Amino acid sequence: MKILTCIFFFFIVCEIAHSQSLEDFNDVLISLKIGKTVTKKSGKDISQRTYIGTITDSMGISKYFVVKEFLKVQAAIVYHGNSRILFFDRKNKLVATYNLNLPCELPYKLYQNTLYFHYCDDINKINKVEISVKLPNILCVAPSRCYDKEVY
Repeated sequence: MKILTCIFFFFIVCEIAHSQSLEDFNDVLISLKIGKTVTKKSGKDISQRTYIGTITDSMGISKYFVVKEFLKVQAAIVYHGNSRILFFDRKNKLVATYNLNLPCELPYKLYQNTLYFHYCDDINKINKVEISVKLPNILCVAPSRCYDKEVY
C-alpha cells in the first residue's frame, strides 16, 4: 500500500512540475483572448505573457499566433529580464522568436498584421512593422533597435 501511495504522489508531483514549465504556452494560446496576460511561475522565475493577436494571410487564414513575454530569471542573487516576441503556428508549435533587450521594446498591439511599438525614450513616438506570412529575418522595433529572428 505504501508503494502505491508513493507512486501516486510521484505522479502528482511530476504533473505539477510539468504544468509549471515556462516553455508551455497553452495557457495563453488556448483562450486566444487579445490582451490577456498570464503570469506563470517556476521556482523563482516569473513569466508574464500576453497574447496580442493573429497574423493572417491574404485569404484571412490564421498563420501565426503572436505572444509577447517578459521573463524574470534568477541567476544567483540577482534577477535578469528577458523580453521576447513569439510566433506560433496554427498547431501552437513555436515557429520563431525575437529576443529583445528591454521590456519597453515589446509591442503594445497587433492590428491588421502590423506590430506597434512605442519608442523607449519617447512614448509619443510609434514604430509600425508590417508582418507578412514570411516572418522578417530582422525585426526593427525602432530605427536603431533591430533584432534577428530565431527559428525553431
